[in-house]
Amino acid sequence: MEYNQFHPEKKEIKSIITETLSADELHKIIYQDGSIPKGKKFLDIKDGGDFQYFDIRKFVDRGIHNRKMFYPIVRTNKEIVGICELEKSPYRENTYWISFMSVKESEQGKGYGSKLAEETFRFAKEKEITIEGSRYTNMGREKLKSKYKELSEKYGVTFIDSDDKHKI
Repeated sequence: MEYNQFHPEKKEIKSIITETLSADELHKIIYQDGSIPKGKKFLDIKDGGDFQYFDIRKFVDRGIHNRKMFYPIVRTNKEIVGICELEKSPYRENTYWISFMSVKESEQGKGYGSKLAEETFRFAKEKEITIEGSRYTNMGREKLKSKYKELSEKYGVTFIDSDDKHKI
């Protein structure tokens, strides 16, 4: 999906694109020049990367562990500013976990997290899959829990909330 957003302070229109990539498509972006990742962008934020929860080791090892993964993303002017990881559940047929959702720190507060969540549920509707939320961080619970439920209803996608699943 493509959006255009006008920024009056910079007098420019920013192109915003949401799409879902296969792990192989994301691999081509990360490893543009062969076997070395381009810059630190896809390292964890504590290692100088852009995304709080993206784990490049898990991404690289996905083939070894036979993980089927998809990556909803948000791009602005060709730069990935938000990323989500959907991982096939080994326990439930046709169900994918939201392993994480992360927006580049300098781009937070601009609605990209909402666009990322929307892309995740749009993709789930298209592929006719169930979405299962992972455990929320405190910030995630505050920002995403109600959004996930709203999008579940909007797209007619079954959503299994981690808070509900772990209640005793």
